[in-house]
Amino acid sequence: MYRNTILALGGATLALAAAPAALAAAGTQVTVRVEGKARTLLAAKSVRTHNGSITRGGAPAGKCPATSAAGALDVATNRRWSGPWSTDFNEFEIKTILGETESTSKFYWGIWIDNRYATTGACEIKLHRSDQLLFAVDSDGHDEHPLAIAAPSRVVAGKPFSVKVVWFADNGKSKPLAGARVSGAGPGVATNSRGVAKVVATRSGTLKLGAAAKGYIRAAQTRVRVTG
Repeated sequence: MYRNTILALGGATLALAAAPAALAAAGTQVTVRVEGKARTLLAAKSVRTHNGSITRGGAPAGKCPATSAAGALDVATNRRWSGPWSTDFNEFEIKTILGETESTSKFYWGIWIDNRYATTGACEIKLHRSDQLLFAVDSDGHDEHPLAIAAPSRVVAGKPFSVKVVWFADNGKSKPLAGARVSGAGPGVATNSRGVAKVVATRSGTLKLGAAAKGYIRAAQTRVRVTG
């Protein structure tokens, strides 16, 4: 079964077999990021969910809590997302986020929470404080996985330093990634077999580093303070 079918339409069924989770209180503070097919649509943004429920797109009142992942997306994008409501599964099938539509048989919007692939729809994802939500374009033909980049918080200009790029499996476990391209300092550099790359900052200030690789979801940028 395609992973998007599990995400968009099968959430209600899968939730019956999942262990019950405590309902998140209104006002839960979480982080939301949106990665489009070709670029970042929304950098990691801290938001607080609201009370009530989401009733757009034909959703009945009370069926999609505003405290859910759908509610966090609603706040983070200022309601700039859309998709039909499925009465069969009591869930949204998200089609468009921040102007990018992915509704073909090849691509869809996937959801990750704390680097774990969500096996339910957005309305069923119960949030907890400091959860990190990622909405990103995924593919039926090749399941993309998110990347992350780790770097020192402070470095010295002109001196090489190491950064590491990992990718996350559906269960949230990380593994180093060879061949990822680290950008932000000069022409970019590829990671070795241990997922490590050597980077040199040429001048003082704030260095914004990113990482990308074909078939993976680009990493959120990390900031490095460079001293002279």
